[in-house]
Amino acid sequence: MKNGKAKIENTIDNYSVTIPSKKNWFALLFGVFWLVVPWYAGFRSTITNFSFEHNAFLMLWLIGWTIGGGIVVLLLLWGCFGEEKLEFDQQEVTFGKTIFGIGLKKKLIRKEVTNFRFEKIDKGMFNSNQWTFWGLGPGKIKFDHGLKTYSFGIAVDDAEANYLSEELRMKTEQYTI
Repeated sequence: MKNGKAKIENTIDNYSVTIPSKKNWFALLFGVFWLVVPWYAGFRSTITNFSFEHNAFLMLWLIGWTIGGGIVVLLLLWGCFGEEKLEFDQQEVTFGKTIFGIGLKKKLIRKEVTNFRFEKIDKGMFNSNQWTFWGLGPGKIKFDHGLKTYSFGIAVDDAEANYLSEELRMKTEQYTI
């Protein structure tokens, strides 16, 4: 695969697929603008007028505003530096979504990882999953582990997701024989 986004590494003991996060440049630029102008102005204004005596509302607002800013920072970091990785070794499969290697990782029993498949997803801004706008949400490549279904690959095109699901299906069949 020469023109895809995924990076495939195949060694004797290890097989991994790494996919960078989906880059929605409008969302990233909007997020930066929101942090620099309105978020900072609201935060600074509240801090300047804040007193600890009789302002429970301002304290709650400041906590919510700070949490909102933190969430936007995480979304921006995900959009710029996030990646999804599926890694097979001798006994387990590690599945993770990370920023600079820090994030959510699951260790799965290798022989219970089955049924890799491609499924189209609706990526529109006004669809049922609003997180796709930020490059989050269900991916196009799905697989099962026991009675739970996982997905990844929201950033890849349909053709690449189909290719990767076939590759991964063949890889899991190879290891179960």
